[in-house]
Amino acid sequence: MNSGALLIKTICFGLNEGEAEEIPRKEIEKSFDYEEDIEDLGRKLDKNNRTNYTEEELDSIFVTSDANVLKNINSLRSEENEEFKESIDALKKEALSTEILFSSEEFDIFGSMSEDQTKINVLGNIKHREIKKNKFRILNITKNTKNTQYVEKIKEIMSDIDKTLDKAKFGVKLKAFYASTENLNTRDYNILHINPKNALEEVKGCNKINLYNIKLNEKTKGIALTNIAYYNNNNKTLPLGMNISDKILVDMSKLNLELKKQKLFRINQEVDELRVETKIICVYEYEVINTEE
Repeated sequence: MNSGALLIKTICFGLNEGEAEEIPRKEIEKSFDYEEDIEDLGRKLDKNNRTNYTEEELDSIFVTSDANVLKNINSLRSEENEEFKESIDALKKEALSTEILFSSEEFDIFGSMSEDQTKINVLGNIKHREIKKNKFRILNITKNTKNTQYVEKIKEIMSDIDKTLDKAKFGVKLKAFYASTENLNTRDYNILHINPKNALEEVKGCNKINLYNIKLNEKTKGIALTNIAYYNNNNKTLPLGMNISDKILVDMSKLNLELKKQKLFRINQEVDELRVETKIICVYEYEVINTEE
């Protein structure tokens, strides 16, 4: 077990309001401002992704943006489960709702969809002629998809993820965030957010939330889900950046985390014109002190 896992024993909701354990920092660093800095950072990370990863690897990174698929990947990786009928049925139902599910005999997503590659789209106020990636095609979801086929595909995706993360280096110092009602999972692949507001929005219908603030360093092995993760770039017109999401994929088991600070605060969130809900947020600040090579 890594050091991060050993430190995650204090439960947020056992703290009294105002309690905090703080370790003073020796130097003050310039804080990352999401609104001001995300454009330049997104371009840098997107350029890195296009240079270092294959289309197949980026497809595998893309499907991790689906929380249920990522759950299946982690379940198979930890050998907890190899039966995903419920997940497969849900994917088929979702595909049917978008009218793109075909029998295996006619499974040609591009030919069947007849999507116009000359269509003009806009991303980050820049026009382009690229097609969004399709998770059903990448996962080989058809009317006839069986559990064994899905498991084999997930194994291929896991292999791609490991290969990309093995050669990945984030290249910048950055704080990333994960919100949950549970203790931090230091075992699985996980999706972090650059913007803490987006992390908090992942937790619905709960008034007590743990917000994990993880300070990544230049050597942290993580991959940002930049524009190239969401679109094909066959026409070479896709704008550089992170205009679709602020997500980062990391392997938590490879991060050595040290708890630096924890604090508790409350926020008021407007539900409607007559109601305001109070949420208790417990923030745990971690720092990556070493990254396995």
